[in-house]
Amino acid sequence: MVGWALDTRDPRNKIMVEAFSSAGESAQTLADSFRKDLLDAGIGDGYHGFQISVAGWRGDLSTISVRRADTGEILGRAPLPVLRPTAQDDAASSRWIGYVDYVDESAVVGWALDRELPNLPVAIEVCTETGLRTTGLADIYRQDVERLGYGNGRHGFHIELPRLGQRSRITVNFASSGVSLTEQPIDVHPEAALLTGRVPSAFRRAMERAAFEIDARSKELNGSRTGA
Repeated sequence: MVGWALDTRDPRNKIMVEAFSSAGESAQTLADSFRKDLLDAGIGDGYHGFQISVAGWRGDLSTISVRRADTGEILGRAPLPVLRPTAQDDAASSRWIGYVDYVDESAVVGWALDRELPNLPVAIEVCTETGLRTTGLADIYRQDVERLGYGNGRHGFHIELPRLGQRSRITVNFASSGVSLTEQPIDVHPEAALLTGRVPSAFRRAMERAAFEIDARSKELNGSRTGA
């Protein structure tokens, strides 16, 4: 279960939310994950997202609802619509596809798609080694993705990482399935990003031009010294 919750009367207070089913299963979490879409929409400080795993629940998932834990107020529809996969579990990796274009100290950029629902945006979760989580939607239009034949092309994401340390490592996952977009955690330290090529292509080209100019200037200087 992925969503967000905010008390407009007390926007600084983070809300504890609870998912529950008619079978008596329940789980709680604090709605304090950062979502850039909320911040851009002027909804509090953006730290109001939540994710609750119901993967181990044995009851009927179509009866799950989410409420505010302290007041019992139902959030959204009740029960919530559940998107059920039609693919087999062993084919999960082929259902959930995407790519991380680059990562730096402030953002992770890429695209992601659920093949079963190719025209709907998916939620992406970025997790740090220290347990911090940031969630965003893959709903930015990308012509290159549409040209590849993936849905309507609105599958790009740009998730800001405002609270990550300079040397943190992150994982980028599909929030609903937990499937990772990368085989290994990503180091967001700028030097590590450069060495592994995880930098914007425009920045990479600028660095290549700078390196070429430095090399050419060095040769000129060496030639003038030799001539002298």
